[in-house]
Amino acid sequence: MVKAPERSVRRAALVYTADHVQFDGQTYPSNGEGNFGIVAPRQRAWGATADRMEIGASVVQRISVRAGQGTLVPGTRQAELLTLGLVEEGSLELSREGGTSFTASAGDVFLYRTTERYDVVWNEDVVLLTAGVPLDVIDEFGMDHGVVDGPVGAETGLLEPTLRFLGAAADLDEGVTALDAYFVEKLIQEMFGALLLTSRGLRDAVERDAPGLYDRAVALITARRAECDLTPERIAGELNVSLRHLQREFSRHSTSVAATLRRLRVEQAIHLLADPRYDVLAVPDIAFHSGFASPQLLRRALAAHGWGSPLDIRSKRRKHAGLAT
Repeated sequence: MVKAPERSVRRAALVYTADHVQFDGQTYPSNGEGNFGIVAPRQRAWGATADRMEIGASVVQRISVRAGQGTLVPGTRQAELLTLGLVEEGSLELSREGGTSFTASAGDVFLYRTTERYDVVWNEDVVLLTAGVPLDVIDEFGMDHGVVDGPVGAETGLLEPTLRFLGAAADLDEGVTALDAYFVEKLIQEMFGALLLTSRGLRDAVERDAPGLYDRAVALITARRAECDLTPERIAGELNVSLRHLQREFSRHSTSVAATLRRLRVEQAIHLLADPRYDVLAVPDIAFHSGFASPQLLRRALAAHGWGSPLDIRSKRRKHAGLAT
C-alpha cells in the first residue's frame, strides 16, 4: 500500500504593530528576528495584518495595511523570495535606495524582493495580494536578479489568469497532501516565470542583459512543459518571434524546438517516476503532469530517449532502493 505524502502547506497569521510582530500567536520584537520581513513605521498608530499561506518554499498572502509610512526591512532569517504584489484596494508608493521607485494603485501589479529594504508610503488603507517564490527560481528563466523589481505591465494576457490562480492559492485548504501542494507550487512558479518572460517592460530589460533567444526559449519550455497544449508555435508566439526564426536559433544548437520540448517533458516524467512520493500517481497522471496528451505518447517518448516503460522505471528504482537498505 502506498503511503500518502505528508502535508507541506501551512497557514499562519501575521500582525504588525509599531513595536512588535505577532506570528502565529507568538510575539517578536520589531528587530528582524524571524523568517518574515518587518516594517519600521514612522507613526505609532500604524498597523497591518496578513493571512499567510506557505506552500512548500513559496508564500501567498493577503495583507491589509493602514495608511502611513514605513520601511520594509528583511528579517534575519528571511527567505530570499521574489514577490508579486497586486493592489486590490488603495494605493502605495515604493522605492529602493539607488533603484526602483514607483506608485501602485488599485489594479496595479508590481514585483519586489524580500531581501531588499524599501521605503513605502501607504497613501490610504491598502489591501494587497502577494505571492513570493524563491529568488533562484528565476535562474531557470534566464533572468538577471537586478531587473526584477518594479511595475509589471498589464499588456500580457497571462496577467489575469495568474492573478486569479494566486487568489485561489491564498484560500487553499491547509489539509491538502504534499502531492497536491507540490503541483500547486509548481504552477505558482511556472505562471510566475511565464509572466516575467511575457511582460513587455521586464522582457525589454532582460533582453539587454540576459541570455539570448535560445536560452529564453528553453527557460520558457522548462517552466511550462507540463502544459499539454504547449507547441513550438505557441512558444514562438509567447516570445514574440516567428516560428521560422525560433527554429533557426535551435538548429544552431543542433536540435529543434519540438525535440527540446519532448526531451524536457521526458525529464519531468523521469523526475516524477523516480521519486517515491509520487507513486500515488498512476501512469496517465504522470503523462498529464509531464505534458503528454496520453500514456502512449509518454511511453513512446521514453523509449525514444532510451528509457523503459514507466512501470519498468519504477520497478528498477524500488529494486535499487531495496539493495541499498
